Amino acid sequence: METNKLKKNSLGIVETAALSVGIMGPSASISVIVIMMASLAGYSSPFVLFFSMLCVGLVSVAVIKLNQHFPSSGSVYHFAEEILGKRAGFISGWLIVFTYLALGVSCAAVAASDLQSILAGFGINIHWELIIFAIAASVWYLAGRDAKVSTRLLLVLEIISMSILLALSVIIIIKATAATGLSLAPFTPVGNSSSSIATASLFGFLAFAGFEGASSLGEESKNPKKAIPVAVASAILISGIFYIIVAYAQVLGFGLTADGIKALAASDTPLADLASKYLSQGISLIIMLCVSLSFFASALGCVSAGARILFTMGRDGMLSKALHRTHSKHHTPYIGINIMAAVSMLIFAGCFRLKAINVGRYAATVGILALLLSYILAVVCAIVFFHRDKALTGVRLVLMILSLLILAALFFLNIYPVPEYPVNLLIYGIFVWLAVGLLLSMRVKTGLSK
Repeated sequence: METNKLKKNSLGIVETAALSVGIMGPSASISVIVIMMASLAGYSSPFVLFFSMLCVGLVSVAVIKLNQHFPSSGSVYHFAEEILGKRAGFISGWLIVFTYLALGVSCAAVAASDLQSILAGFGINIHWELIIFAIAASVWYLAGRDAKVSTRLLLVLEIISMSILLALSVIIIIKATAATGLSLAPFTPVGNSSSSIATASLFGFLAFAGFEGASSLGEESKNPKKAIPVAVASAILISGIFYIIVAYAQVLGFGLTADGIKALAASDTPLADLASKYLSQGISLIIMLCVSLSFFASALGCVSAGARILFTMGRDGMLSKALHRTHSKHHTPYIGINIMAAVSMLIFAGCFRLKAINVGRYAATVGILALLLSYILAVVCAIVFFHRDKALTGVRLVLMILSLLILAALFFLNIYPVPEYPVNLLIYGIFVWLAVGLLLSMRVKTGLSK
């Protein structure tokens, strides 16, 4: 038996925030982000992450303010539909669904790669495709359960992973400073050009990708006009502090020297390597497992959020009305969940000959491009809305303009200079996806949704 309603007033602030934290996957993000930053900004990763947190905070102002006026399961899609009209809303939804799909695929692929490595350490050699299909099936099952169950699971997985990584980081910092002394150099941009800091900030921004995820729970959270803004802001702040501490431990653990930074940039599993160096090989395996669980949680969060966007678009007549169905028992958008899971599995099947880690990297590349475009639309929505309300003045005006400039710069730096093959094809692909969305939007009647 089917219904067409989500479960109202079922989620508190903590559970609502859990979706944003789950999509960001702090433990997963920090395990790869610092590697990418090391070759660009040396040991200044903590400074870059602090700068990135400020930039994301600026962008979040638009999302937070719009949630206070338009709470909905449609998230940024709903903002665009209400403020810019149905066609703009369709484009926004088209982009954000693609974002969650791509990021979900990326996280599942990296989780499969990590688990494959862990199993290989025990002499068990399994192709990553078998692992990833098990991951996808688990995500599909859990996403379809009661939202309170899935969000609490996200929270538990991240609390466990983050706690273990924080404990490891404290041990590394204590042992490293005992040997070489405490240094605050990683909290400065010394020795880096403005361009290297800006480019490294691209990866810092990626670490916060999905902070708006709580917005998709606008019809299931209690007092959403208050809960969602608090959830989004707290998710950014908590994750940002966590990133800075763990990044500091990584650069300190490898050493604030040219050789140390080179070793950090060359490491595939820096946290596991540090655990092995400062503690034991057994702890190293636990760290790898924690990171894998975080990637799994992020994939689950992406499917849950993406399905709710599809649900809202189906309800609004943007896509098939069949999407506007929920499970009779769990009140979850199971049609959207089925579609997200099925498309993901098709992608996995088509990538059989690639390495899992490369699938993760390619999917993350297109995902972040679509996400940046979605954020740009969200900020434009905020600017238009507050202009109409004659409230676009003073500090708010400055924040909106800065947000727009930051997002535009990040998007431009991602596409120019054009990367080498095959990444260049991914960039062309996102523009093809956008063009298809524009064509499909032409069938949507003009005007505002209400």
